[in-house]
Parts: sequence; structure tokens; C-alpha cells
Amino acid sequence: MNIEEIKRQTNPFHPYNIMILAVAIAITAWCWNSTEMSVGKLFEGWSNMLTYIGGNPDIEDSGFFPPTLTGHGPVKYLLSMLETVQMAFLALIISVGIAFPLSFFASKNTLDIIISGRRVMPMLLKRVIYTLVRFFANLSRSINEIVWALLFVSAVGLGPMPGIMALGIHTSGVLIKLFSEGIEAVQQEPIDALIATGAGFIKVIRYAVLPQITPFFVSMTLYRLESDVRSATILGFTGAGGIGVYLFDKLRSYENRDATTILIIIVITVAVIDRISASIRARYT
Repeated sequence: MNIEEIKRQTNPFHPYNIMILAVAIAITAWCWNSTEMSVGKLFEGWSNMLTYIGGNPDIEDSGFFPPTLTGHGPVKYLLSMLETVQMAFLALIISVGIAFPLSFFASKNTLDIIISGRRVMPMLLKRVIYTLVRFFANLSRSINEIVWALLFVSAVGLGPMPGIMALGIHTSGVLIKLFSEGIEAVQQEPIDALIATGAGFIKVIRYAVLPQITPFFVSMTLYRLESDVRSATILGFTGAGGIGVYLFDKLRSYENRDATTILIIIVITVAVIDRISASIRARYT
């Protein structure tokens, strides 16, 4: 590719780029108008938000500040936050256990390695497996964690277990999609080289695919841990355990100072997990 070709393709005023920009602006304007978005309404209602945060003068301690930092409440919330982290961790183990093997069947390049051949039966088998795995991934991640939690609460009752199962099923669908996209983006040359030596599909995946995708797998897994911790705090609204049970109870009873304490604990916990995740990711980059 010469310099002139590069300039032509990167020119922001190229007719194709202008067309894409025009379409994006048109879609944005349509969505903005259809959903009745209004910056003016936000500024008009800003005082109502401040009033809500300040609390109702007729309801004692209905304001969000100062947070409650005395008594047994903070200790109780810290222990429930620990339970929330445990839920997210176990859900991650379940989801990775499901997503890691299935992602190789949801990627066309590795599926061709596992089931080789261009005859009718191998091609049909690959198509069926690929479609089923992709359907499971789409189904599990399309249904919100709260809906999954309600289903599992009806099955096993209240407590952390339905929350763990809900997060595990939902996150497995997300990770199948992410992992499979990472697998399909690997370089083909190492794979072809090993296949040419007569290596089986296990060795090809072990020595040609996994080394390329390990950093991506680690990064996506840690990101989902952070996301699952945040999601687990909301699943408590359904009775699925964790600190969300206390948060829902305090918001419902207008004990907003306690709610602020809970939110502070959640923010600090997520920040700590983020720093730990960043340190782990740095070892694989």
C-alpha cells in the first residue's frame, strides 16, 4: 500500500466517511427525539435531585449525609459486602468453567481444528454445534441477572445461592462471546505450522492458540469479576443475598444515611478489586 492510498483511506473528508457520519447523526437525532431526551429538563429538575439527597425535613435522618459510621451497622455491612464478593467470585468460577471450553466450539477457526474434514457430516456437525453454543450464549446473556435471580430464588429459595447461579449463567454467556471473539482474532500461522507437523487438535490449541489468547482471557475474566461484584450488589433486591439486601431495605425505609454508608463500602470495594485486577493484568501484558 503506497502513501497516496493510505492518505485516501484515512482522509476524514472522504465521501464514505462523510456518509457514515451523516447516518450516525441522523440515528442519534432520531433516538434523541423518540426517547424525549432533554437537557433542559435535567437542569430544571436538578434542584429536586439536591432536595432528595438532602432529605425530607419531616422525616428524621432521611438525608443521605452524613453517612452512618457508628454502631454495629458498618460492621454488618462490611460482612455482607464480603458475602457479595464471595458470590461474585464463585459466579466467576462457574462462568469460566462453562465459557472456557464452549468458546472453542463458538469459534469457527478452532472448531475447524477440533472437527476436521470438508465432507457433509463434519460440516453439518460443526454447523449444529456452532449454532447451539452461540444460541446458549445469546440466551444466557440476553436475560438480565435479576430475571435469572428471580428464577433461581423460586427454585432454591432466598440467600446467596440463587444470586451466584444467576451471575454464573449470565456471565457465562458474556464470556463465551468475548472469548470466542478473542480466539477468532489469533494469528493463523502458528496453527498452520503445528497442523503441518501432524499435531492433534489438543496440542494445536495448547501450543498455538492458548499462548496468543491468555492475556486477553485474563483481562476479560478480571473485568467480569469487577462487573459481577457490582451486579451482585443489586441482586440483593430480589432476596438473592449480599449487601444489596441491606441497600434495598434502607432505601425503602428512607434510612438514607445508612444507604450512603453501604454505597461508600461498595465503591471502596470495587476500587480495591480494580487495583488488584490491574496488577494481575500487568503480569500478562
